[in-house]
Amino acid sequence: MKTVLSLGSNLGDRDFYLAAARQLLELRVGEPTRLSPVIETKSWGYDSHDYLNQVVEYETELEPMELLRVLKEIEVALGRPAESKTKPGTQDYKDRTIDIDILYYEDVEMNTPELTIPHPRIQERPFILDLLDKLKIEN
Repeated sequence: MKTVLSLGSNLGDRDFYLAAARQLLELRVGEPTRLSPVIETKSWGYDSHDYLNQVVEYETELEPMELLRVLKEIEVALGRPAESKTKPGTQDYKDRTIDIDILYYEDVEMNTPELTIPHPRIQERPFILDLLDKLKIEN
């Protein structure tokens, strides 16, 4: 199954965290099939350090909820406190070494307290739309 993930980092060695996330994702999630360029953006939703962002498409055998669990484990392994993940429906954003979000998962649409696919704020984030466009992924 194809999934499209967004990666972002605004703390510490941002290039390192993106590269480390991609390595762990390849080991735990699957083969990357397309990668956008990495771009620098202003923080979104709050005032803080600039982000490095990238969108990557993966081929995976993980189901959406299992994928979410693995993404959270990777975030924690790369120094993000488990409790720092923004709760759905809130605007409580925090700086982070790494943030990994599921943007799309095949043609799946789901809305649970833990996970919404497609990601509910894609259209609100111009940098995500720009990166998706660079991959030629329809949104």
